[in-house]
Amino acid sequence: MTYGVVEGTPHNVAIQLRGEPDKPGEMVPRSLIRSLGGNALPPNIVGSGRLELANWLTRADNPLTARVIVNRIWQHHFGRGLVKTPNDFGVRGLPPTHPELLDHLASHFMKNGWSIKEMHRLIMLSSAYQQSSIPDSSESSTRKNLDISDLYISFPRRRMSAEEIRDSILAVSGELDRTPAKEHPFPSPAQWGYSQHSPFSAVYEHDKRSIYLMTQRLKRHPFLALFDGADPNATTADRQTTTVPTQSLFFLNDPFVHAKAQKWASRLQLSSPDPLRQIELAWIQAIGRTPSEQERSEALGFLNAYRTELKNAKLDNVEQRSLAAYLRTLLGSNEFLHVD
Repeated sequence: MTYGVVEGTPHNVAIQLRGEPDKPGEMVPRSLIRSLGGNALPPNIVGSGRLELANWLTRADNPLTARVIVNRIWQHHFGRGLVKTPNDFGVRGLPPTHPELLDHLASHFMKNGWSIKEMHRLIMLSSAYQQSSIPDSSESSTRKNLDISDLYISFPRRRMSAEEIRDSILAVSGELDRTPAKEHPFPSPAQWGYSQHSPFSAVYEHDKRSIYLMTQRLKRHPFLALFDGADPNATTADRQTTTVPTQSLFFLNDPFVHAKAQKWASRLQLSSPDPLRQIELAWIQAIGRTPSEQERSEALGFLNAYRTELKNAKLDNVEQRSLAAYLRTLLGSNEFLHVD
């Protein structure tokens, strides 16, 4: 059961003087947004006019919509948009740092059928996206003379969003369920007894992508709240990135991380009985590279020390427990949580 909008009888609406419904003023005919160049709707229009609005927003001579979309996609990859006020392209917003690039991306986007996948491909195959996040000597010398934060001569290192972190943990552990999700198991209306002081609240755990997490206005999902997820009560154009102790404690203590690390450890043990090979596979899967000699040595030292502690505590399944503990350190590492 849900509340939804349905088509009614289209009609013009009177201005409500001082916002009072019982004080109607001049009638306003239905039309597209005149301040943005919109015209009146055709007289023979049937329905609400939403289709006509969508067609007007995406018409070939109105590249504003395309600019807004490609700016958001650019912001997703680089941490900031070419227009740094992604919610405001008007007179109060900031001008684009690279207007020619923004227009090029918008034109390419429209010519390729408004394909978001194609725009991702174009950006990620560009030299700007493939730059190292470590500045070279020429960049260091340039920094002395001017602010180069908008020149994109190195990749701006960014921490993954809350949804990306959760999806990545599920992916490397082999637990990500890629099938589309269905409805959440909300309580039956016959059981409803919610009020202003006792509102509905629930967390439905699953192994599907984080886009399927149940989100409600009154209370954010605990994981999304911990890692700076969007505020469901407002339009969040740019998320703030915080670093707090509870984020590190999450990787040490949370049952979700423990369960996925345990599953990951069992899969690595099936792949190879050799601890050194297990470490190399874990690094390739989580970090995308093999560990250095020092990192291998530190990993083996960690496993040996953890095994000793478990044996002294007379716990079972020592090998898998120790490997899972090491995997939790990988999941909480900066290299796993950041895009370089």
